[in-house]
Amino acid sequence: MDAKALLLLIRVGCLREQALTSWTRRADFGLAVAESATAAYLRLAEHQIPLSPERPAEEVYEACRAALAAAPGEKGVIGFLDSTLPLVARLAEEFGLPGCSPSTLRSLTDKTWARERFAEAGVPGPRFRVLDAAVTDPAERRAAVEGLTYPLIVKPADSSAGRGVVRAGNPRELDTAWGAAAPFTKSGTLLAEEELLGAEISVETVTVDGHTVVAACTEKLSTRGDSFVELGQAVPARLDAASEAEVSGIAAAALKAVGFDHGIAHTEMILTAHGPRIIEVNPRPAGDCILDLVELTSGVDLYGTAADLALRRPVDTDALDRAAPTSGAAIRFLSAEPGVVRHIDGVTEASALLDPARERLVLLTRPGDIVEPVTTNLHRLGYVIAVGDDTAAAVGRADRLAAMVTVVTSPAAPGEPPARRLPSSECWT
Repeated sequence: MDAKALLLLIRVGCLREQALTSWTRRADFGLAVAESATAAYLRLAEHQIPLSPERPAEEVYEACRAALAAAPGEKGVIGFLDSTLPLVARLAEEFGLPGCSPSTLRSLTDKTWARERFAEAGVPGPRFRVLDAAVTDPAERRAAVEGLTYPLIVKPADSSAGRGVVRAGNPRELDTAWGAAAPFTKSGTLLAEEELLGAEISVETVTVDGHTVVAACTEKLSTRGDSFVELGQAVPARLDAASEAEVSGIAAAALKAVGFDHGIAHTEMILTAHGPRIIEVNPRPAGDCILDLVELTSGVDLYGTAADLALRRPVDTDALDRAAPTSGAAIRFLSAEPGVVRHIDGVTEASALLDPARERLVLLTRPGDIVEPVTTNLHRLGYVIAVGDDTAAAVGRADRLAAMVTVVTSPAAPGEPPARRLPSSECWT
């Protein structure tokens, strides 16, 4: 009897419950998860690879390499987090595993490299400049973005989850934006882009041997101002047929431009008055439970597809291309005023209205946690997933359910013991 295949997931992060649900119910492979030993999700894996909470890079590599080397049969490796993609590429190359080109995965962790490839291929996007984060002289900073039109978006070239993404409305605000973005880059590089105005969407794609099909288009609810945080997603995006065809074509062109030829990708765009413009390509499955929304609306299990691709299993792209949504689904995230969480109201009332088979309410905070100003996706406090006959109905229902839940905060009292960090270590690790 052939040895059972092994799928290795490097880090879970948060909002990935459905991936583990999808994979643990399959009998054709075993699941190994490498994650901090503090993470609640680790215990769901058949093969657990506990890591120290600091997760030093070489420790993670050696632990994952040993797990793959010990697996006697078919094996694959996958990562959800941008920070794990270089390691996924390294292991895939070392063991000859399926996946996108390792050089492409490594390069796509640098947003400046991707911007340059888009420009060379004629993929529509904003004008931009590559910046040295170490520059401190205001005159040199202004000179570095000369020729661009304000407002500008200044961001680290190698970060994610909205960390360090800051708007500079005019030259006077450039110093503040530069200084706020610089701490979040490890490479020392920043990117300045002309701000794109319009609705934000993402395109969820599956690529096999260079052939890309669109599994879903997602509309987003994001903050706009000093920082950019996603507070909601909905599937399918409310696009007319012509717009859907246009964004699908741009997503495929963007993936081709960067050499992404195998796997699931999450490509973000802004629908400007002059047409869709690319923000970035993420060479991994979407976060924020977007793949959950896809399955709720079309029945397509993209986490299952991701596993098949990682294990060199056949994937029917024609069937994916034909799958159409029959309903709508939406997620809305919870937030609160900065301070210390005192209590959370409305959970019982909101939960009583949920369809337990298809909807859920999840809290990512608890009394005693610190609530910080919402400047990155990591500062969200929980979420509601709701469904409806169409996208508008799902969005309305998710908004109503989320509005029922109130995270009550107040400033720390004099002499009060230090509050726990946000978010809870059982989820964000």
